[in-house]
Amino acid sequence: MKCSIKYISRLLTITGISAIALHQQAMAQKDTLLKEETIDIISTYQPKLRDAAKLNLTASLPGIDTARPRLSYQVPALNLYFMYQPVPLKPLALGKDSLNPIQNNFVKLGYGNLSTPFVQVGLGSGRNEKFNYGIFANYISSKGSDIKNQDYSNLNVLASGTYLSPLLEVNGSIGYDRNQVHYYGYDHVLESFDKSDIKQVFNQVTAQVGVKNRPHNDWAFQFQPQAKFIIFGDNYKRMENTFILKVPVRKQLIEDIYIKAEGVFDLSTFKEDNNKQVNNNVAAIHPAVEITKPGFMLHAGVNPTWTNSKFYLLPDIVNESHLVRKKLILSSGWISYIEKNSFRNLANKNPFIGTYDASMMNTRVEEKYTGIKGTLGSHFNYNTKFAAVRWFNLPLFVNDTLDAKKFITRNEEELRAFQLHAEIGYIEEEKFQVKFTMDWFNYNKQFTEIKPWHLAPFQGDIFAQYTFGKKFRLSADLFALSGSYYQYQLPDKSFDFAKNKGAWDLNAGASYDIGKNFNLWLNANNLFNTNYQRWHLYPTYGFNIVGGIMIKF
Repeated sequence: MKCSIKYISRLLTITGISAIALHQQAMAQKDTLLKEETIDIISTYQPKLRDAAKLNLTASLPGIDTARPRLSYQVPALNLYFMYQPVPLKPLALGKDSLNPIQNNFVKLGYGNLSTPFVQVGLGSGRNEKFNYGIFANYISSKGSDIKNQDYSNLNVLASGTYLSPLLEVNGSIGYDRNQVHYYGYDHVLESFDKSDIKQVFNQVTAQVGVKNRPHNDWAFQFQPQAKFIIFGDNYKRMENTFILKVPVRKQLIEDIYIKAEGVFDLSTFKEDNNKQVNNNVAAIHPAVEITKPGFMLHAGVNPTWTNSKFYLLPDIVNESHLVRKKLILSSGWISYIEKNSFRNLANKNPFIGTYDASMMNTRVEEKYTGIKGTLGSHFNYNTKFAAVRWFNLPLFVNDTLDAKKFITRNEEELRAFQLHAEIGYIEEEKFQVKFTMDWFNYNKQFTEIKPWHLAPFQGDIFAQYTFGKKFRLSADLFALSGSYYQYQLPDKSFDFAKNKGAWDLNAGASYDIGKNFNLWLNANNLFNTNYQRWHLYPTYGFNIVGGIMIKF
């Protein structure tokens, strides 16, 4: 079978090759014949297309489908399981106010030797955003055991309030003060007086109102006017009315430069019995420029002042330069101001004043000083000043020649002195603090009087306080006072002078908190039991102690 297929294939191949050869031969003969024929062209060929039928089509938009499609979604649930389970989120609680609730009210009661009752009361509204008020009352009295009529009493009542609006802070207060003393500075062997004859009572009523702008506006403008009205009188029908108006304003010019001004009007009228009324007025304007930079401060101004029908142009220049940042500061200045010699001011200095000279001129004080101050570490601070001081028309107290137990004033036209002031303090939070202060005056020249009567050249004070466990507190206060000169009359009516002895006076106190509402306290004064004389013929109390309880609520 395989042999037959091979034979047939070979036969077909031979036959195909023969056919191709015969076809090529025939084509060669045909080409020879065509080349010998002639073709005649009768006309040119012009092809034409058949007319096509045109279709007119008009386009139009499809109709609007107003049906709202309803789309449905099907999201398969995806459940993932983790080995770690996250902690659920919780909002943080708002931090509480760090200020503990304050006890706004207290009553302090006590009693001591020398028949000394003590009462003190304080009531307050606490912390409010719009209105705060407070009421304070204090009473204390004592009776001398060694010296007859060495009695005194002191009463103080004060009510104050503050209203806070978005733009202004308005504050006001009204107070009453009553200070009773007795003229016990006489020879108790030779003289005797009824208590009503030597009693002196000072009464004072004070009303005050002020306004201050709260926010710092775009113009950096600040103002704080304040008005005060004072009625002051004594047991001898002497009355003095005082009106004080202060209007300070401050404006920032550029970043570190301020311009400020203050108008001061201090107007007083004094009248004794049916005598003519006497006026004592002080009016001043305090313009100044302040430059405040890191490590540097300059206050430069002048004080045009009118008083006693005279005009004064007083200097007002203060500079502070940091030699070592906050640790060593050089402070210097040249300032001058008026101290008003009103009846109220003199009685506050010496309560045993007798005759008051209403025509007395006011005192002009001038200071030129320099000093250093600063801090050492985080606990120590210090402040020193060396100054040259001059007083013009300074009243000095001397014993009255007609009634030695009362004082009159002598006018010193000009008194000069060098002053050394020093302060050193250490404080360790609320646990421990100690502070030393000292003032020393070297009175080197006076033009009218022989000596600077009853001016103590040296006064010093050391105060310390220590707290144990925030409940038990101990305090101590050591005073040092140098003697001062006084004048006295001899039997022949001539005058001589002497000097009081210096004195040391130590006070101590202790208090202990029993819970939050009760406190036990104890104060001991004049532990050295020295009857020194700040004013000639008026020895102080000896040792006295007062203790009691304070209730806080």
